Amino acid sequence: MLDQIVSITEVSARQWQAFNVVSPGGIPFAGYVCRQESAKLGMLAITEMAGESRLEFVYAMPKIHYPYHQDRDGTVRVVVPVAQNVVDARFTLKLDGTAVIFYPLTDKAGNVLEVIPRTRLQPVLTPSRWGDWNALLADVLPDRTPVEEAVRAQKTTLIFELWGYRNPHLVQYDVPLKLTLHTAVRHKKPVSYRRLLDIATRYGLELIPTVETAEPNPDDLARAYRRLQAEMEARNQAAGADVYLAEGTILMLSTVDTAVYYKCKPPSIEEIHWTADNNVSKANIEQALYKMLENGYDFDSGAISDVHEALEVDFEPERIEMAADLIERVFQEFLLELQKKAWLRQLVADAGIEPGDTGTLMRYLSQHYPKNQMSWVYNAVQEMFGGH
Repeated sequence: MLDQIVSITEVSARQWQAFNVVSPGGIPFAGYVCRQESAKLGMLAITEMAGESRLEFVYAMPKIHYPYHQDRDGTVRVVVPVAQNVVDARFTLKLDGTAVIFYPLTDKAGNVLEVIPRTRLQPVLTPSRWGDWNALLADVLPDRTPVEEAVRAQKTTLIFELWGYRNPHLVQYDVPLKLTLHTAVRHKKPVSYRRLLDIATRYGLELIPTVETAEPNPDDLARAYRRLQAEMEARNQAAGADVYLAEGTILMLSTVDTAVYYKCKPPSIEEIHWTADNNVSKANIEQALYKMLENGYDFDSGAISDVHEALEVDFEPERIEMAADLIERVFQEFLLELQKKAWLRQLVADAGIEPGDTGTLMRYLSQHYPKNQMSWVYNAVQEMFGGH
């Protein structure tokens, strides 16, 4: 059936990764997930459910691109295409976390059997010793009823950002953990801001905040885009080296029913593929490693070549080779941190102490760590368990 999927989607076979899983509700299903960096990124092609063959496509969160145009002289300009039927233009906050996608698993008649959460390149949330997405989601969303009702009633896929210091990425947050709605996909396309706001309001879901609204014309949008970039860059630079307070914004252009997105990041963390001096930085490597973690990568059998492959999405091979030593060092540091947290997680499980009882837990853990590591232990406990 892969040949049929390739023919329908025009995505090559090497961009499809096979899966065979069981839903949280106990329904076995199989198929392929699309890894192409396009509007089809993360799309599921379900080929079998409960032993019966079928073919159904479930769209996820599309890859968002920059509105950049490179002139012949190498100058990079912001060029925002604005269709005549655009009725709303706004910059929304881009949060630095994990995309959690709630989608409907349906039978052949289109009836929703189950609403399933997933990350972008996995068909279901998959816990590992490196982290338990189901536990994080349960903490931040103990009652999934409103989300599931929205997916079922609106016949849509909802995409949230799971963010905060308990789900660490490049941007530093003071908030422990939040789940914020930023996209709804219906009939293959993101819905308009008006429809997204209606869903959030109707079902009591936290909606991504608007940073700024703008006139829907190319010149005004290009000026606003560069101004916001400069403001975010100033915040990051003022925070100090390797400290990031702003991930970016998303330019959302809406018609009555649908929307298109463009990403806007401060230069310190944006990826401009064609820039001549686009060297691989520590932040770029960490971003790639966080994505690998979110998508179920097995760090127990990890290889540096896999990190190189992940970076090839944004960098030319020669740039990656030039940064080989840096990539190796950052990878080993990242792996060591994961291993330390995995061991700590096991210690907490063996202790049988409620993680929220931080005082008792820290006294117990002090038996297993030297005094000079207890600050790290405390911060790790806060990150992993949200202790008090």
